[in-house]
Amino acid sequence: MVRAMAATALLILSGCAGLPPREPTAVSNGLLIVSARVRGAVLGFTSDMADSATLEQLGPDGEPLPGKAASAGVSDEGQAYFLDLPPGRYALTSVSFRARGVRYRVEVPPALGRKEAVDLRPGTAAFLGDLTLDGRFPDFDVAVERALSVIGHWLTPWMRRPVIPRDADPRGADRGVEAEARAMRAARATLGATQWRGAVEARLRELGAPEPVKTKGAIRPKEIPLRPEGILSWRDTLEWGAPKRAVGGLTWSDPDGTARVAIFFTSAAARGFSGFEAAVREMRASASTANVSDQGELYEVRVATRVGTAARVTSYHYPVGTLVGSKTEIVVTETVLVPDPAGMYTARLRAAQGEFERVLPAFREFLLQIVLGPPKPAEAKSESVFLPL
Repeated sequence: MVRAMAATALLILSGCAGLPPREPTAVSNGLLIVSARVRGAVLGFTSDMADSATLEQLGPDGEPLPGKAASAGVSDEGQAYFLDLPPGRYALTSVSFRARGVRYRVEVPPALGRKEAVDLRPGTAAFLGDLTLDGRFPDFDVAVERALSVIGHWLTPWMRRPVIPRDADPRGADRGVEAEARAMRAARATLGATQWRGAVEARLRELGAPEPVKTKGAIRPKEIPLRPEGILSWRDTLEWGAPKRAVGGLTWSDPDGTARVAIFFTSAAARGFSGFEAAVREMRASASTANVSDQGELYEVRVATRVGTAARVTSYHYPVGTLVGSKTEIVVTETVLVPDPAGMYTARLRAAQGEFERVLPAFREFLLQIVLGPPKPAEAKSESVFLPL
């Protein structure tokens, strides 16, 4: 009873959906994400998505820690978010959703919640799972009592929305890589303008899950096809057409501007190649001496399912046949180095300064859609063989 009353109070206090997401108050604090669907008791093909939930923090022996309950403060697109939690082990205790003008709460059995508990590491994002619960019709007298509560709220809509218990049995929870990747991508969209984006991006990198395939077309969208090459496979998200091919490399050019994208592979056995770390040091030195504004800063860029190290260089070019300083072309180049067991990939965007920021988002999206490595050989189709007698 005490546990249910505490959960009800937390749900009521978390009803302010218009508040902005809470930013982290400590570097070690993190966030938890949960998705839950409650199927109808009578019509099983109908369901309600939970827009709030509660959890409890567990001690070293799996016991609930007093005063360490929390309620999801943000919900969006079928997911509830617990923000600014200290590191520890957490178990889901309830989920809730709005329907018929009231809020319904489903209690998660304590044994199940603690069995499916997750560890939240310092400063990270973690996934409690994508839960499915089967609604169960209560005893007749209980159903009548709850129906009267709903009708009573309809007659007094100015009163606080009641929280009504809902009977449901857990069907299962999907905590696989694909389910978590979907949850993290949705979190990135919801929390993209907050400091939580960094933790979500870091978790996506850990999962190594590919981005959803880009589609084209508004009425009947189709996946942009994957085009195999010797060192990688790519999708024409840039819409710049076919690349120019060279040994170990590909180059795409913007037909409407000066931008060029190049991706090439350096074998570990190549002459002069001293390894990824040496290449990064050389790139940093080049960026720090090229221009004062570049400052040699290194940052991470996702390439396919991997993470590359990137730097930006601003350079000045004087066209041949003109006086030095009379006409200057300013070019910005972003170089991304990606380690590989067999060597290193290099991806590069080069464009005039006025075009660079316009083309950069398309370049980053292009990198997310490629598949590094030689294309996998197509499986041979089995054919039946007729042997005449």
